[in-house]
Amino acid sequence: MLVLSVGRQLELAVKAPLAARHLRARSAAWLLAYLAAAGLILGVVAYLVIKNQDRLIDGLISYVLPVDWKMTAKFMIKRLFGNQEQAVITNAVLSMSLMVVTITLFPLKEKVSAALEEDAKLLDEPFDEHPLWFQALEEAKLFLAMIAAQATIFWIGYSDDETRRTIALVLSYVVLFAGVGFDFLCPILQRHKQRYSVMVKTLLAHPFLWFTFGAIFALPAIITARVLSTHSDWSPGTQLGFAFAAQVVGIALAAIGGTVAGAPLLADAKNRTHSRLPTRIAVWALLIGLLAWNAHRFYVIGTSLNHKSQLLKCQYDVDWSSFGADVPSALDLMGAYKSDAITVGMHFVVQVTNPTKVDVEIEDNRLEVKQADQVVALTSLPRMKVKAGGSERVTIKVPLTIKPSQALRIRELLTTKNWAITLWLQIDDDFEFPFYLLEST
Repeated sequence: MLVLSVGRQLELAVKAPLAARHLRARSAAWLLAYLAAAGLILGVVAYLVIKNQDRLIDGLISYVLPVDWKMTAKFMIKRLFGNQEQAVITNAVLSMSLMVVTITLFPLKEKVSAALEEDAKLLDEPFDEHPLWFQALEEAKLFLAMIAAQATIFWIGYSDDETRRTIALVLSYVVLFAGVGFDFLCPILQRHKQRYSVMVKTLLAHPFLWFTFGAIFALPAIITARVLSTHSDWSPGTQLGFAFAAQVVGIALAAIGGTVAGAPLLADAKNRTHSRLPTRIAVWALLIGLLAWNAHRFYVIGTSLNHKSQLLKCQYDVDWSSFGADVPSALDLMGAYKSDAITVGMHFVVQVTNPTKVDVEIEDNRLEVKQADQVVALTSLPRMKVKAGGSERVTIKVPLTIKPSQALRIRELLTTKNWAITLWLQIDDDFEFPFYLLEST
């Protein structure tokens, strides 16, 4: 195999931004056309997002929650994404915006790369391109792989575990750099009849070129996003406009830089073989498995929250004559000293009327109450189901588990600060989803 040395790989990556010196009139014209088209595509995306984001969020909220719960709902949506490291969200947006440009403008990107290859005389071999439909198929594969990767990273990072969040953060940068590198180093190889499986092997053999190149051309958008994060007074439209403008500049420079840096890889790529059928089957199984797993996760969350959130729209009539409490025995009180937990039970009957068109239900769950990041109490909502348009008398039994040791913090607890209430819903057999009800600072 004709693998380039580490020094040569780094040299190609570092010099890639200087590829503009190889431009001539024809390749420069194609580059300007690509730059304008990418700007137009991302401009349209930005416009649609800004124009419709409030409408989409309000529509979703109105369907799920009562009108007077809108502020709470917006908080929960913000908290849903806020639980991620901000860089994970930023990198996901950059990766997916790159994929939007790639999937729509790959023929134009090919024209830029081909014109530069001829103008700069990078290779002596004639073009031997795949049909346009085959190129589109390859781009679709890359798009699906990026969706699977970003969705998986989201679930890895959706946790209070710092280790998982760190892993998600690192992976988000790896995927972003790999996506940029792959997208712009490969056109010149593809133009000489190389397939994606061979390109992957070639780039894996040249990791310093692959990821350094990706990091360099992702930097304009990353730095811009960091700067924008310090200007909270700017409108969302202004922020998104600057972010996408930086993305367009990075994309345009990467299109020509990838052609120059990718040309020396062709010799190695031509000595590699197309993956065998068992390997291709395994890769497809992994990709389909990840897509199916993520689709299942989002589906069960959507359907489960659809039923559970309708509880907020129901009408409740408490039968106060049914109220009672289960006082812990002396033995329970003695045991609480060792276990640092004591359960107090309450029960009462509620007439629940469901005016919606959706059956409402809530299954296994737990309600966690924290103050200053310390668990103060654990409880759960009762299992129930009320059919659409129906009414049920439900006996509510609320076992409230209290930590006696928290009584030593009574002066700290008598405050409105640093409280958090999280409802953990049992979405699947091995999956709980947090529903953030309160977070005070």
